[in-house]
This record gives sequence, structure tokens and C-alpha cells, in this order.
Amino acid sequence: MNKSKYLLFSSLLSLSLLFSCQRQVEPEKITLPPTPVLSIRSNWAVVKSPFLRVREEPFADAKIQTHVRRGAVLEIISRTERKETVENGSSYWYNINYEGLRGWVFGSYIEVLDSQSKAREYSAGLE
Repeated sequence: MNKSKYLLFSSLLSLSLLFSCQRQVEPEKITLPPTPVLSIRSNWAVVKSPFLRVREEPFADAKIQTHVRRGAVLEIISRTERKETVENGSSYWYNINYEGLRGWVFGSYIEVLDSQSKAREYSAGLE
């Protein structure tokens, strides 16, 4: 019985040495293009005008969903690619989230900030 254990042990040792001496294959490196989904950074805004119209689409004549009061903090989801002129102001249209309501506001009437805490500080200074 000792002889069979010895043979099994030596066979396993030989196999492990045989496979450990093989050339290691490096994994193929894959370079992926950067995606905006992986680098989302939220911007925030504060309403500067007494009442801001939130519209269904980024157009001055689009249907109004609601009005938001001065000092309200809005989460910015996106913005249009080109600036437009509305009521003598030139800015982008911003797609926003305000307490679960999504819509579009014109940028001349908001102050855009890079964090929610800065937006809250700015809002407190308006009161």
C-alpha cells in the first residue's frame, strides 16, 4: 500500500511540474472607449427669477408644466447643444428634475453650480 501512495504522489508531483513549466499566456488587453455613463457628474441649479416656467420641451412656446419659485434647487440632467436667445437672454435649455418632476428651463433664469451643497448655500443667500 505504501508503494501505491508513493506512485500516486510521484505522479501528481510530475504532473504539477509538467504544467508549471508551461509558458504563461498573458491575457489580451482590451481598451474600451470612454463612456458618459461611467463619468456622470451631477450639476445643480438655483432659480434666480421670482417664478420660473418648467416646460415639456426645450422651446419658448412649449407647454408649461408648472412654475418653480425663486431659490428652488434643481438637479440638472442635461442641456441642449446650442445656445438660444429668449427674452433678450442667451443661454442653453436645461433638462431638470425638481422633486420628481422632469422638464426644461431656460438657463438665463438659473444659477448653475457643480454640487448640491453649493446650490443650497446659494439658495439660502437669496432669501
